[in-house]
Amino acid sequence: MRPIDLTSGWNRAILALTFVAGAIGLALTIWLDRDLFLAVAAGGSTFLSWALARELDPDRQLSAIVAAVAGGVLALAGMPTALLPYAALLMSARLIAETTGRRPLPTDIGAMVILATVISFTPLGWVMGFGLAIAIYVDDRMADVHSRRALLGAIAGAVGASAVITLTDALPESLPVIRPLLAAIIGILTLTAWVREPVEPVSFVDSRNKRFLRKDRLHAARATAGLLIFVGGLVSGEAAGAVVAMAVVLGIALVSSEIERFGRRRRG
Repeated sequence: MRPIDLTSGWNRAILALTFVAGAIGLALTIWLDRDLFLAVAAGGSTFLSWALARELDPDRQLSAIVAAVAGGVLALAGMPTALLPYAALLMSARLIAETTGRRPLPTDIGAMVILATVISFTPLGWVMGFGLAIAIYVDDRMADVHSRRALLGAIAGAVGASAVITLTDALPESLPVIRPLLAAIIGILTLTAWVREPVEPVSFVDSRNKRFLRKDRLHAARATAGLLIFVGGLVSGEAAGAVVAMAVVLGIALVSSEIERFGRRRRG
């Protein structure tokens, strides 16, 4: 995790949007008898969509705000949300893109192992939890110096996530009902994230670390996020709507990157 710099107008804007989404959700719960936790779902989806967009499209603040609005609107419209799996997806992208500018501490890895384990009581939670374990390993393999604690953390996260999904018997024995249109759209986004490299990043990894983001890491983060969203949607069955906001963020990041690519070509 990293603190939010309140001197940035963009950061203040997302906090305001999160509050507004939560307030609207609370009003709908009180006056229209909507879901009791709609305020939390709307606010959480707004903030997490913004945060994921900042990992997948770190050069452009506007696309993150657009993603935040989309995430909040989808939640308020009644689309299912899965905030803990969403948070695990965010952490997977952050690890691989290395946007914090520092290597994970033992406490960081321990916290991610716990997160990967405790969210794996649903099919989508298991996909994102197991994916977080994979992200720990991929991040370490892409680093200049490898760490045994990262390898052990990846193993512990994968085993913990698999143990929980097995003990809770939540993973369906047969392939659940698939929404063909949703699966096709997410599949196209995932394939695009794999084959289409992002433009060269111009952002620093962190305001305190004057080192540019790595293009290969950003590409890997997008590809991993796309794969996890796609598989999560396939195994979730009727609850696959929970990945829609995640897929929208990925789509916004890809479109934003193409707009930036076109702009750079025009500028010569």
